[in-house]
Amino acid sequence: MLDDRESLLSRSPVIRTGDPEEMRHALFTVYGASGFEVPDPDDFEGVANYLRLSNVGLGFCGYGAKTVVEFPEADFARLQIGLKGEAGVILDKKTTMPVNRQHVVITPPGQPTTIIFEPEFEQLILRIKAAALENALTTLLGAKPRTTLVFDPTAAPKQPSAQLLRELTLFLASQLNSTAAHLPKPMLLELEQALIVTLLSAHRHNFTDVLESPAKEPSPLVVRMAEEYIEANWTRAITIEDLASQTRTSIRSLYAAFRRSRGYTPLAFAKMVRLQRAKKMLQEANQRTSVSEIAFKCGFGNLGHFASDFRKLFGELPSEVLARTRRRL
Repeated sequence: MLDDRESLLSRSPVIRTGDPEEMRHALFTVYGASGFEVPDPDDFEGVANYLRLSNVGLGFCGYGAKTVVEFPEADFARLQIGLKGEAGVILDKKTTMPVNRQHVVITPPGQPTTIIFEPEFEQLILRIKAAALENALTTLLGAKPRTTLVFDPTAAPKQPSAQLLRELTLFLASQLNSTAAHLPKPMLLELEQALIVTLLSAHRHNFTDVLESPAKEPSPLVVRMAEEYIEANWTRAITIEDLASQTRTSIRSLYAAFRRSRGYTPLAFAKMVRLQRAKKMLQEANQRTSVSEIAFKCGFGNLGHFASDFRKLFGELPSEVLARTRRRL
């Protein structure tokens, strides 16, 4: 039997049932499965949660009995992150790969799949639209690729990018399931994009060697153009597509220029700008202003992370700045 602890993404439930037919219906209608089999239905118990964002879908599922699910070709890449127990993923009806706490599996777009879930298995699923992956790849390369993006699902994930991808996925799932409820839209979009870019870095594909080759560095003027765009649009999501379009260079070249001339990334600069705006708001606050209100306005959905980042940059907590402002009123 599955344990009774609160599952990941429990605020976005699809089904929890001991009836295999109910689970079959949910898998077919929500997850797009094409086949479902439970060898011993008397011991079956299943739970599934799912949340769909702009370009990313996040799901959680667990099974108390052995379960076999088939999926047809799809227009997204599927990443399976094992949390408990073991599963096997069969690609091309011949290649079987394990999913557990030590091994993740990526199913490329357009690849039919059979998944064998062993009893007590639990996993987090990340789905990313193929079009979003292609768009991110175009931005990273600086030009539209001449061939289709093709992942190698049999290649081992590359560290440390693979570990970062796991942590980012778990972080987003936990944040979306927290009592904070609604994250600021710019933060959601940037987290989605971070997942997409990290996936392209963590899992080998036919453009991996190109992405790992040294990027041509543009002039420092391009860095300043990017900074000016970020400063003017700090309330919006700062996407790599926007930065590449505004500076007319590939995002790889732009990041290389930032590292050389600034020592940080464009998105790290965006965080600094938002923290500076937050400090200014705290210094201009009134008696009704709260730290959480300002954090949310500046695109921070997690108060703990906001306070930690604020203290690292300014040497004091946002609550201390607000208290000092209130004493002057």
